[in-house]
Amino acid sequence: MYARPKRLIITQYEAPAHISLLAAAELLGDGKRAIAAQIVDLAVRKVVTIGRPTGKGKRSGFTITLAGDPAAEGPDEEAVLIELFDGRPYVGATRTVAPGRNRELGQQMQGPHRFATARLVTAGLARERGSFASLLAPSRDRTVVPTERAYPIVDHLWGVRDYIAWAEKDRLAFHQAPDTAERRELGELEILRLHERLLPYAVLFGLEKDWMRELDVRVRSLPPELVGDLGLVIDAVHVGVIAVDLIVDVADLADILSASDALEGVGSFFGGVAEFLGDLG
Repeated sequence: MYARPKRLIITQYEAPAHISLLAAAELLGDGKRAIAAQIVDLAVRKVVTIGRPTGKGKRSGFTITLAGDPAAEGPDEEAVLIELFDGRPYVGATRTVAPGRNRELGQQMQGPHRFATARLVTAGLARERGSFASLLAPSRDRTVVPTERAYPIVDHLWGVRDYIAWAEKDRLAFHQAPDTAERRELGELEILRLHERLLPYAVLFGLEKDWMRELDVRVRSLPPELVGDLGLVIDAVHVGVIAVDLIVDVADLADILSASDALEGVGSFFGGVAEFLGDLG
């Protein structure tokens, strides 16, 4: 991941609009966790569901099931869903991911990464790092960096990271501060929903374990009738109490999808992007 900008970073409690997790990861310089973050984002928004294979242990990994319409998603998210479900993304389609058995998935996800990178380049939000001579380097050694036009997005992402990393008392004070009053005071359920929507960004920054613990505490404090409209966490809720092992499950999923053998060669790279620029037309 690129170093934190030296510019003034304003804390943000909502994700930046109109940018995928794949694109956000490329702007941050850490594509390795992009697929995990993107899939968790799809789960939070109920486009996919994630669960353990029935009757099998944790080493069996996870089953991802398509629950929504890929065509209703943005181009980056749709590309991920098409590759995730082997080009046949119909509702009910499944894909199993397990430790050490995802090399094929990693290769499939190179396409969505390159498309996301290409769109950033064509939008003027990213450029190739280094000199023209770097074109001679292996594709995996070529990276893109955000342009000045992308700085507001990058700063917003770091602002989200700061909010996630804050202690709970600081987040509560933030919502009650006079300069955030126009954003209206948030109720407990509203904050929980907001925090759930930030879970993919916690995964992106490697903070998912602490963030899931906070979600767990917040869900436990709610009456059962108030948790029925949550996204990812509702699958592990029993009588309004979130299963403790979901804290580990999300971390496990991120580890599986971010492992080097699962996503070899996927990270931030520029190689092969010219052909995708042509396809974007």
